[in-house]
Amino acid sequence: MARAHLHAAAVMLSVLVAGCGASNATANVVVPSSTIAGVGVLPGPLSDASQRSSPQPVEASIAEDDAAVRPADLGLPSIGQLAQGKRVIVIGDSILASTSPRFGGSLCDRLVEAGWDVEIDAEPGRFITFADKVLDARFHPDAGLDWDAVVMFFGSNYSGSRTEFESSLRALLERVQPRPVVLLTVTEFQTSRVAVNDTIRDVAGESDAIHVIDWARITEAEPGLLAYDGLHLSQAGKNRITTEIVLAFGTSPTFLSESSGQCLETLFTDDELPVPDDGS
Repeated sequence: MARAHLHAAAVMLSVLVAGCGASNATANVVVPSSTIAGVGVLPGPLSDASQRSSPQPVEASIAEDDAAVRPADLGLPSIGQLAQGKRVIVIGDSILASTSPRFGGSLCDRLVEAGWDVEIDAEPGRFITFADKVLDARFHPDAGLDWDAVVMFFGSNYSGSRTEFESSLRALLERVQPRPVVLLTVTEFQTSRVAVNDTIRDVAGESDAIHVIDWARITEAEPGLLAYDGLHLSQAGKNRITTEIVLAFGTSPTFLSESSGQCLETLFTDDELPVPDDGS
């Protein structure tokens, strides 16, 4: 049994690298780019904000002395310690779409190595309301279509209404409770995203089942994780966000008995940008 646990730990240290980033955004709609740059590294200490620069500086929303960027920094258990099974649904916009197999991303493969069954449902330019569309199609516990953990990344595309964003986020979390959820804050490439991240942190703080990976702080400290637009992922960023999610999950509850999981097919592969209505 001890040898099995050592093997599980080794899996979490063997996160590999792959991927690409994105670009060309309108005021509030994010579009993908073909820019690829950098190399991936395992997460380390964040550097002093005073010794770095950002592509588009905005007012910092996080205290300089607040070093917690991932659940483990706060002493929180891994998702594998909270989940009842190994099925994971990952929902998001172009940031998470770039980690999916169709964009050459390795998130699914890395989670599979840790024993999870993973479905990535993410498309470019999507607002938080896209998550409802995904859950309408892919979340029916009474009919046997269920998930044991959820990842959501939204807010890069934002209507500008904090009230609407908070209402949507709360409704989504209520819909999937009591399953553990990983939320990621978004890079603050525009000042409006400060409110988005404050909302994510505030809402997540109300439940022990909701963990936050503070992608805003990570990318603020390490701008090389971003493509030239200051938002989408460089190769290093793609590798890093994958690593952060995998470390937050740890090994699945069934890892010791079943070992690897599987990548599941997605119905959501529309990579055409939505046409804004009413200028939004």
